[in-house]
Formats: sequence, C-alpha cells, structure tokens
Amino acid sequence: MAKCRECRAELPSDGRFCPNCGTQMGLKKDIYHVSAGGLVGKVKEIVRDANVKRILVKDEKGKLLLSIPVTWGAAGAVAMITLAPWLAALGVITAVVTRCRVEVEKSLDN
Repeated sequence: MAKCRECRAELPSDGRFCPNCGTQMGLKKDIYHVSAGGLVGKVKEIVRDANVKRILVKDEKGKLLLSIPVTWGAAGAVAMITLAPWLAALGVITAVVTRCRVEVEKSLDN
C-alpha cells in the first residue's frame, strides 16, 4: 500500500487525498532555498510552469508564511493581475526573513 509523502500514513488505493493530513495525492514537490532578495523573482519564474498547482513559502525553520494557489485559466496563462496581491505579500515577507524555503507542488500529469 502507498504512503503519504507528508505524514507517511497508509493511503487508500482509490483516494485523491490523504485521510490523515489532507495532502493531495499525485503531486510532485520541488524545494528551493532562496534569499529574501530573490524570493519574488523565483516565484515569478516558478509560476510560468503550467504543471504548478501551489507554491508554499516557509521560513528557515519550516514555518508556513504564505500559500499561493496557482490556477491556470482557459487561455493557458496565469493573469498577473491575480498574482499582484501575492507578490505584495511576498514583498512583506522579504522584509521579515533573510532566507526562505519555497516548496512547489506540481501535477504529475503532462
């Protein structure tokens, strides 16, 4: 039986989410360590990938600072207007922390 990548609980074969922690199955996670100064640029770079589903920004200790859902429209692009509030929040985070961990959840499809 498969195990959850987050909490290591056993997963049902027909489920889409972990019954223990709620993590979505079928996603790949990439982790990047960036300085606060490079945070906004890295997030802008990551958003260009059509397989990205969510971006998590954590501090050096692993505390979640920001979770950004990434939704692709019918045109196949993320509108920058919908990202504007998230980018503003990232600007505030850069003033508070020196280094961040950016976790990117991607679909295994495609």
